[in-house]
Amino acid sequence: MTKPLVLFLGNSILADDRIGLILGEMLRETLEAEGNDVEVIEKTGYVLLDYLEGRERVIIVDSVMTGRHRIGEVVMLRPCDLQQIQPSSSHYAGIPELIKLMRELGLDLPRDFRILGIEVEDPYVISTKMSARLEKEVNQIAEAIHRAISAS
Repeated sequence: MTKPLVLFLGNSILADDRIGLILGEMLRETLEAEGNDVEVIEKTGYVLLDYLEGRERVIIVDSVMTGRHRIGEVVMLRPCDLQQIQPSSSHYAGIPELIKLMRELGLDLPRDFRILGIEVEDPYVISTKMSARLEKEVNQIAEAIHRAISAS
């Protein structure tokens, strides 16, 4: 049995989309000490297949923009929920497309596959700084992400 994988996604040149990278660096040591494999990456789309294949449990942490939650709120999503909130991905091929490909190739999806989305103001602005609203919530977001991972 493999260790659970916590995959933190983000893009360091997109303002609020960098939140996954920041949280991953903040939480890596703690989560690894608790028995998880942790990856903090700027890879997306079909490249994620290499990370998901053969895993029983995967938690992806990434930014989402639904307009339905306050900025900084952590939202638990299932892969099927992404179709409803994200009509197109800034990553060209997103998680829904990855899941479809895995199914078409006959590859097993992780049995326990969750997404922890952090509601952001705008994940498409090119900047090396997050929005002020998100920046002030980083420590509370990290605590909420850790609680959600530990509880699942």
